[in-house]
Amino acid sequence: MPIHFRDEGQGEPIVLIHGLGASHRVFDGVITEGGERHRFLAVDLPRSGRSRHWAENTPDAIADALEPFLVNRGLTHFRLFGHSFGGLVALSYAAKFPHRVSALTVASAPALGLPPEARLFLESPLAPMSTMWMAATPMWRPMVKNYLRWLWGPKAAFKDETVEHYLESLRADGFVTGMLDSLRSVGRFKLRSEALAAATFPRRVIWGDRDPLVPVVQGEQLAAALGADFRVLEDIGHCVPEEHPTAVLDAIREP
Repeated sequence: MPIHFRDEGQGEPIVLIHGLGASHRVFDGVITEGGERHRFLAVDLPRSGRSRHWAENTPDAIADALEPFLVNRGLTHFRLFGHSFGGLVALSYAAKFPHRVSALTVASAPALGLPPEARLFLESPLAPMSTMWMAATPMWRPMVKNYLRWLWGPKAAFKDETVEHYLESLRADGFVTGMLDSLRSVGRFKLRSEALAAATFPRRVIWGDRDPLVPVVQGEQLAAALGADFRVLEDIGHCVPEEHPTAVLDAIREP
């Protein structure tokens, strides 16, 4: 099966979509806390974690591929959560298939695009050259650990096991090429704000106030564009599902 996923628990279904460089393992805490009341389905994105290349690395393509997969798993109406790049996938899915979604929550999602300089670099010949260099460079454990330490808030503490989850995803076949494709798609992302603001399901945006990757002001702007409830998590960085699984679960299942 090209899509690797975790499907467990009983009760109202919740679909979870992770961000770049990660896997469904970022939701371990959320699933552990909510498994008695909810059925969770968490997928590994294309060319991430243990998934193979099951869709092109754009939010729209992933959303389109998820639709028949979820229906085949018996999930026809569910709460949807997306983190970071997974938030873009969730936004695309909810805009395309609103009849499937009972509530939408996104966290730390770069839905307002990238700075012009970043977009120019990603579209230039230098980007694939950098990709080739990255593919040939070993992903050393200390490098990944230091990157995670930068992403997480000051009070968060991650275990060595967490670093291993990320290393596994980074070793996925085609990961580096998929990362470049994904980053380019972030720069090209078009938020369907009118369709989502008009949707009948609840919409929520949550953000860590110490997010060094996607500033909290972008969360405020995204929530305003969606007509969504917005909440800020104190002393939390970019990796919201791992840093504060309780807050994520509360936001997802709030009426």
